[in-house]
Amino acid sequence: MRRASPLHHQGSALLEGLLAILIFSVGLLSILMLLSTALVEVGNARYRSEASLLAAGLIAEMWTGDRSAASLQARYADTSAEDYQRWQQQVVARLPGITAKANQPTVTVDKNRSVTIRLAWQSPGQTQSHSLLATALITD
Repeated sequence: MRRASPLHHQGSALLEGLLAILIFSVGLLSILMLLSTALVEVGNARYRSEASLLAAGLIAEMWTGDRSAASLQARYADTSAEDYQRWQQQVVARLPGITAKANQPTVTVDKNRSVTIRLAWQSPGQTQSHSLLATALITD
């Protein structure tokens, strides 16, 4: 029976060391990618929360004033109305990616006082817009 000479085992420790570094590097890279994705999603969740609060705040404001359909349409559905302009300034200040041509908030009020609010924003570094649609029925 022949035994392997010590020369055949030289370098196996080096190969095992390189393989361990490779496995460690892949694991570290995976953790960094996971962290990056988590940070993006945290930012998206923040903006979704902001949009939800802005929509709920506007609906609450509608409940506290004159709730007639004509008044709601004049004060909130008309983009030149003072109440709408004040709310729109809050939206622009708190949500990113809203420009004069893109992602403008919209408020519609029908004759039955059904309110639909659409907010859209674009997170920094992203090409896709996100949106929130809120509806409410304002009654007496």
